[in-house]
Amino acid sequence: MAPAFSLIEILLVMVLGALMATSAIVGFGAVRRGRLRAGAAHIASAFRFAYVHALTTGRATRVMLDVGGNLIAIEDTDDAHVLDIPDPVRLRESAQQIQDAAEVLARDTISVTPHAPRAEFRPLQGPRGRPRPVEREVLIARLYASHEAVPREHGRGYVYFFSGGATEQAVVQLRGADGQTFSIVLHPITGRTEIFNRPVEPQTRADQDITDQQEIDSRDQVTPPP
Repeated sequence: MAPAFSLIEILLVMVLGALMATSAIVGFGAVRRGRLRAGAAHIASAFRFAYVHALTTGRATRVMLDVGGNLIAIEDTDDAHVLDIPDPVRLRESAQQIQDAAEVLARDTISVTPHAPRAEFRPLQGPRGRPRPVEREVLIARLYASHEAVPREHGRGYVYFFSGGATEQAVVQLRGADGQTFSIVLHPITGRTEIFNRPVEPQTRADQDITDQQEIDSRDQVTPPP
């Protein structure tokens, strides 16, 4: 007769199996978070490269982001390029209202106003100019760019960098396979980037004014040394 297992042995096997399954799940989640973090670092690196490239070459540069997908590429141009920043007074209107007003304005002015030709951007030579994925299983979920009135959630979006060492304010949100979101914040003027492990939206002008005033108040409250 074959020897039977005791109840304690069966429970021990079940506990070991549960521990192994838990370890596998935790490890898989860590791998996904690592990919999301690597994708965020990839975009931050592309922003920094574009900033330095525009500053050192004198060429307007932009980073292309495949929002809703996961591709990124860098392009530049010799042509003059100026962003059409949305009127902040109109930002509370719907996208359709803004588009309708823009079409009416274009029809009214196209016959009397000279227009500069649109800048023609071309991919950079080398791997940075070729569309490539930010990371496996990482989605570019949303792009906030100061030249667009509403956040972009699909299609190609762009973040611009200029020869004078300035850029536009932008926020990119990445989403992993487990639904976790990382955000890359690009600061104008300096081109500095920050990575957050949560969804972040760009500060409004009013929020920035409040933050600045809080910093001034905190400095005023510091007691000078005797």
